Amino acid sequence: MRRDYSLRVVSIAVFSLFVVFVSQGWTAEKPPFYQGKTINIIINFAAGGPTDIESRIFAKHLSRHIPGQPTVTVQAMGGGGGLIAVNYIGEVAKPDGFTAAYFTGSLFQHQIKDPALRVDIAKFGFITGVHGVTVSYIRADVPPGMKKPMDFLKAQKFRAAGLGISSSKDVRFRLSFDILGLKYDYVTGYNNSSDARLAVQRGESHYHDETLPSYRTQVEPQMVKTGMVVPLYYTDLVAPSGEILVSRDVPELQPFTYFYKEAFGKLPSGIKYEALKAANMSSTNMTRMFLMPPKAPPETIGILRKAFDSLSRDQDFLQEAIATMRFQPRFEVGEAGERLFQRASQTSPEIVHFLRKYIEEANK
Repeated sequence: MRRDYSLRVVSIAVFSLFVVFVSQGWTAEKPPFYQGKTINIIINFAAGGPTDIESRIFAKHLSRHIPGQPTVTVQAMGGGGGLIAVNYIGEVAKPDGFTAAYFTGSLFQHQIKDPALRVDIAKFGFITGVHGVTVSYIRADVPPGMKKPMDFLKAQKFRAAGLGISSSKDVRFRLSFDILGLKYDYVTGYNNSSDARLAVQRGESHYHDETLPSYRTQVEPQMVKTGMVVPLYYTDLVAPSGEILVSRDVPELQPFTYFYKEAFGKLPSGIKYEALKAANMSSTNMTRMFLMPPKAPPETIGILRKAFDSLSRDQDFLQEAIATMRFQPRFEVGEAGERLFQRASQTSPEIVHFLRKYIEEANK
């Protein structure tokens, strides 16, 4: 009798605990959102190029920073100056959290309202941006002779090699020359920076600028150290406040704004400088961006933002990235990154109008 009573007491206690768990909304712990899933990263240029190489290094290390450790794949979707993939992400890709994008140059095309861009990048889910300063250089034999960066201000008329009139690279170096008051011939249409660099080596052109990986691996050993060219400055990194930042990756040179201030004793100003700052936000601070399709679940954006924040401190990733990419990837993450993305993607109509007109004038 006492035994039956004890069993009834235990049964009642277990039932009571069950009622408490149910009444407090207790359920089995949910597995991580990405557990057993695959994230496919779409890139907007062909396989084998810098965008592809970098994205695969990210993909290799990113998974272990995402709860559930999903498989991360990369798919190249080149064409249309990078806009085929951008339009795909905005118009076709499902906003389910399993498709992401690693894009180069797309934010500048958004700024200038490129007619081939059919989607509003400002509505994409922003995860992070990746810095990418560009280093300017000129042949040392440009009259009256270039020996140090400040000699650039004395340069007689020179030829600058570009990639295309609407290229962010070309627009930015033309604006820089105009702000400095230089005289130059603009020669554009080179297929890529390798071809433009070769034109400088041959003496067909005198000026070009390149992103840090190609500058460190090609220009510096073959052209700077041999005395063929003189490095000048690098493109500005712009804080959300508008302040110009110094790159830790090019300690031997100044950003363009500091170069100007040293030369003229004051900061640059005017519509051309404001346009240059806007273009640098999209093309230096946000050289490349990780994005999600519009209306992607906020949960997935938050997960991936945290993953990239963690990745930025991953020594295995950094070691491989520096060895392969020749620079340490620096991410625009968190609230500061979001503010910069919003500022760069919501450029004032005045600047947009100026940039479009500036590009059109180069075609005359």
